[in-house]
Amino acid sequence: MQKQWGDDMLARLYLSETALQTNGKLGYVQPIGERAIPGQVVDANSTANFGVGAFLLAAAEMYRLVSK
Repeated sequence: MQKQWGDDMLARLYLSETALQTNGKLGYVQPIGERAIPGQVVDANSTANFGVGAFLLAAAEMYRLVSK
């Protein structure tokens, strides 16, 4: 069965080509807790310590999804 372009492929493209910058920095990470401000702009320079863990967790789930 061949995979169709769906949410799983779009998520993979976003993670690998948008969130992960060419210099290795992970951007587009929304702040948590009291640092989160309603209406705050999140861009390529937005990062947080937990972002790398979230990126790795998402990558592991994408691997599980495509390896089925």
